[in-house]
Amino acid sequence: MHNGYNTGRQSGVEVKNMDAKTIFQPKIWYIICGAIALIGGIENNINAETWAESAWGADGVNDQALAMEALFGLFMCGFGAMGLTCAFVLEGKAQARFALANGVVISLFFVAMFFVLPTTGYEMPGAAFLAPPFLFMGGLMASGYLHMNDDQAEEAPTAEA
Repeated sequence: MHNGYNTGRQSGVEVKNMDAKTIFQPKIWYIICGAIALIGGIENNINAETWAESAWGADGVNDQALAMEALFGLFMCGFGAMGLTCAFVLEGKAQARFALANGVVISLFFVAMFFVLPTTGYEMPGAAFLAPPFLFMGGLMASGYLHMNDDQAEEAPTAEA
């Protein structure tokens, strides 16, 4: 049975090294991604005017620009709620397969957004701001990929006493 740890003894002390399947657990990555998306969506709604000004310039802020930022915040809240729901409702292979699929879908959504919005005059934030969503989605996708074919005995690694 795979317990998620490679164990060994060094100087009379048992050493446990976590492997990728232990680090990339779908439930954990769903909680991380869901919480960040939910918090980001709420922040986007609270600061919609600031986001609109940074994207369109001070002269470009109008009701439509504010609505667009508020709508984006709602989408992010939806992604967050979906992630947290998947963390606590799904389990096992289904959770892993959804993690892979959801990570791909959300990543493609962001890629499309990054290509489409600038064609409208929308000024996107810099690369340093845009990289984290892809890192988090990469973690979610990796967790799904690593666990999508697990047997029931391997799905929940536990530490041995």
